[in-house]
Amino acid sequence: MQGTIVYNPDVEDTIIGTLLFNPELIEVVLEEGVRDTDFFDRVNQKIFDAIVRLWNEKGDILTFDLILEFLRREKIVPDLIEETKLLERYGGNYVTARETLAEYCKVLKKYTLKRELVRIAEEILSKDYKDPEELLDIILDKLFELSEKKDIAPYVSLSEILPEIRKQIEEFSQSKTFITGIPSGFPQLDEKTAGFHPGELIIVAGRPGMGKSSFGLTIAKNVALNENLPVGFFSLEMAKDQLALRLISFVSKIPLKKLRLGHINEEEKEILDEAIKLLSKAPIFIDDSASLTTTDLRIKAKRMKKEHDIQLLIVDYLQLVRGVRKYSSRQEEVAEVSRSLKSLAKELEIPVIALAQLSRQVEHRSDKRPQLADLRESGQIEQDADLILFLHRPDYYYRIKGKDVPPELKNKVEIIVAKQRQGETGVVEAMFVPELSLFVAKDPREDALDIVEEYETTEGEPPDLPDLMLDDDEDLGLL
Repeated sequence: MQGTIVYNPDVEDTIIGTLLFNPELIEVVLEEGVRDTDFFDRVNQKIFDAIVRLWNEKGDILTFDLILEFLRREKIVPDLIEETKLLERYGGNYVTARETLAEYCKVLKKYTLKRELVRIAEEILSKDYKDPEELLDIILDKLFELSEKKDIAPYVSLSEILPEIRKQIEEFSQSKTFITGIPSGFPQLDEKTAGFHPGELIIVAGRPGMGKSSFGLTIAKNVALNENLPVGFFSLEMAKDQLALRLISFVSKIPLKKLRLGHINEEEKEILDEAIKLLSKAPIFIDDSASLTTTDLRIKAKRMKKEHDIQLLIVDYLQLVRGVRKYSSRQEEVAEVSRSLKSLAKELEIPVIALAQLSRQVEHRSDKRPQLADLRESGQIEQDADLILFLHRPDYYYRIKGKDVPPELKNKVEIIVAKQRQGETGVVEAMFVPELSLFVAKDPREDALDIVEEYETTEGEPPDLPDLMLDDDEDLGLL
């Protein structure tokens, strides 16, 4: 951009002069992450590159005479700069203190960042973007890519790493827990995953009627109430009032139907008030915008992080988030959404749980258990996800066909760990309470079976879940 100062010649020349006349300080420069591309001046760029290559070859025996000889051999002297000019330009322009040189390097890196920002601005101004949302998304993408750039740091000795690892192991040992991330509230699941970790994209997928929204909300409740950690919940499907009603049902154990109709007795009113009082303190932040682009989601999530320091983000659900560009296929758009959610997890340094719809392939098999291939547009989603969980309720398929549910399958849920980058796959069992739309851990300590028996559904009647409204997927344009 015209008039913008994108480099400081004095800073550049001082660093090069120091390397020429005090080459033993080269490690300071490299430790600060300086690279040849940080120099704007072409002569400085070429001299720095030559010195680094010579240092890689000769090591700590570098001297001014060795460097000058190498510059002649590389024809940097005299093709780019005469020898007399070299001495004149850099001869009195160097420092001797390591700390001073490190400060010069930091200033140099700031000018590099400034040039990158100017370059991005010029690139954006040179094109005519008709859609402001597309322009905003491109700007955010480029800034994120810029923040993601990491300089190649010097190698680290294993002996330097081991004490920190030992300290972590000791902390885990003292805490007497196998969970190193955020607990889900399902002990058997946490045993497999060690919890949800920063930067992870977790996909929770299932067919309509499996209770994906309820599962996501159950996790939000567990994390907010049990761990007192702030949770962001983006619901593109259900209204905030519906979500709040479900949370009240979760905590009060009063069936949803009774809450909807207001058919509660005096004792239940007291329980209801206590549940509302408890939930009022729960750090759950809900956005129920019906239509969100990846840009909208990113901006709102960053605001939640900044204002409330959310430690977990849940998106219900992935296929309802829209891309901002024009795509030749639905698969390309969902791929962009998937990549955006993974980038968001890394950018905010929190786990992101995205609920996802499965294709109808499940319905055409005798074994209804989901597989990775059942994920819609599965290629990119499967690639981006660090952890993929499938929800499978065997009794659901008996109920929708009007058949008696075998006792051993009644209200049983299989949480299938289909993919995990850092651990094993397998199946974890849980229970589902239809009247509450609540998932509970199948663990003796939780009395899960007692809860289910207390709120039994009528045999042969499918649960009254909002998810069932999504059976006709074609209407959503997701196939």
